Amino acid sequence: MPQTRSTALADVSALRADLDVVDAEIRALVERRRELSREIQRIRQASGGTRTDLTREMRVISPYAEAYGRQGTAIAMALLEICRGTGATSR
Repeated sequence: MPQTRSTALADVSALRADLDVVDAEIRALVERRRELSREIQRIRQASGGTRTDLTREMRVISPYAEAYGRQGTAIAMALLEICRGTGATSR
């Protein structure tokens, strides 16, 4: 039996609500990652090291690129930038 327009709209609305929950979870995970990254940066700099580790960053980018291609690389790069505390997204 085909869905009526009102049933389809209700299904879409429910699914969008689920997406909103997932988006909130992603933001919470990004914030947790940013906290961990900043602590690592603090420790590295306090011991005379650099703030970033390019080898490590490549290991972060690789799984995203493998999973999502060019867009995955963009996601990983944006995530790294957010967690480095550089750019307009830093607080």
